[in-house]
Amino acid sequence: MPTETLNRLIRQFLVHSYLYYRLDESLISDQQYDELAQKLRKSLTPSEADANLTFKEFRGSINSAEASGYSIRHYPAEIISSALHLLYQNRFKNLMSFSTFLARYGYRTKTEFLP
Repeated sequence: MPTETLNRLIRQFLVHSYLYYRLDESLISDQQYDELAQKLRKSLTPSEADANLTFKEFRGSINSAEASGYSIRHYPAEIISSALHLLYQNRFKNLMSFSTFLARYGYRTKTEFLP
């Protein structure tokens, strides 16, 4: 599998893991998440260990028996930002401002820090 495709799958796995395990939100079904994790686990062969994978440090969580994001303690800022934006666009865009949405989860925008 091309590295670009693997990086996309890993990113999807991490975003949906963050949504589910950190925010208690889900945009895909448990079955879809399990299928994503299984596809990713099968695609990460030992030959890809040296590939130019963006999130190499998360291979252990992906290759574990449960292939779950449950054990991930620290997510990269890029994944957190993507997850929050995706959730907002899919569930909250018509209900509240982005700043209000972020505050709900304990985050703020950079502009809120300016004097």
